Amino acid sequence: MDTEQPKLDLVMRIEAEIAPALIVGEIGGGVREIIPITGGRFTGPDIHGEVLPGGADWCLTRPDGISEIWARYTLRTHDGVLISLINAGTVQADENGDFRGRTVPQFEVAEGAYAWLRDAAFVGTLLTNGAGTLAKATFFRVV
Repeated sequence: MDTEQPKLDLVMRIEAEIAPALIVGEIGGGVREIIPITGGRFTGPDIHGEVLPGGADWCLTRPDGISEIWARYTLRTHDGVLISLINAGTVQADENGDFRGRTVPQFEVAEGAYAWLRDAAFVGTLLTNGAGTLAKATFFRVV
């Protein structure tokens, strides 16, 4: 049995521009908001490109103040490859009104240079500024 501790390798940092939340309201178990993703960029040691507009985060803020996030959006690499990204996790407001949390990103990508994104385990961090205009995610591959 392998007892070695897992290590984390940086995969990418994303800066996603977000629009004001569309508030659905209390749906039983929390308040549902839809936060449109309007663009942005990402960079990493082996990958970089842009965040395409059209995605969104379907956020559910529970009565305990923790928000469950489920975002789906599309990345386009510098060489034109499209990557569908699902990023799920939880965030909570800090003393400055920023939202911080942890996520588990999943990537959908065709065969080719970035297919390795389909076959690895990832964890992430998320920070959304209190103004609600920018979300910063950092993703790591578990090795």
